[in-house]
Amino acid sequence: MSFLPIKGSESMFYIMKNDVYFPVGCLTSSPIADDVEMLPTTTRQNEGWKTSFPTNQGYSIELSGLMVMDDDDSGNEVLSYRELRRFKRDKVLIDWERRTLNGYYIDRGKAWITTISDSDEADGFITFNASLVGQGAPIEDNARIYVLGNVPKTEIYTHPDEITVIKTE
Repeated sequence: MSFLPIKGSESMFYIMKNDVYFPVGCLTSSPIADDVEMLPTTTRQNEGWKTSFPTNQGYSIELSGLMVMDDDDSGNEVLSYRELRRFKRDKVLIDWERRTLNGYYIDRGKAWITTISDSDEADGFITFNASLVGQGAPIEDNARIYVLGNVPKTEIYTHPDEITVIKTE
């Protein structure tokens, strides 16, 4: 069995707008961090050592990317800095989704954009950073297709031109 690391370019981050998931354009990273609050505990057996118990869980997402035109008349079907900033200013609870390996792994949930900032160096591209705080539990999912049959090896994949191929040997 071979173990192949997954490249960051195999992960796409989407935000729902008008009931459709749009990619956040030109992202350079979208890490998700889970955390849990710990309640200090004590027992007679801990002999002076700290102990604790996990209680409330949460998660946060940090987006970093390059700004692109994202208004309706730009022709780009992506979200970027200006649209994300509007969501933050309007206090919109967003639906988000991160697809890795074209949906082999999917994480999704709801979040608030708590901070957003840009950087506009004179000789460089405009970049932005946004922080999101999760609302409720995130959902793990996948878009895999399982095939039942007596064929020993079946592969299903989608070409870049959106054609699904089923290959059997």
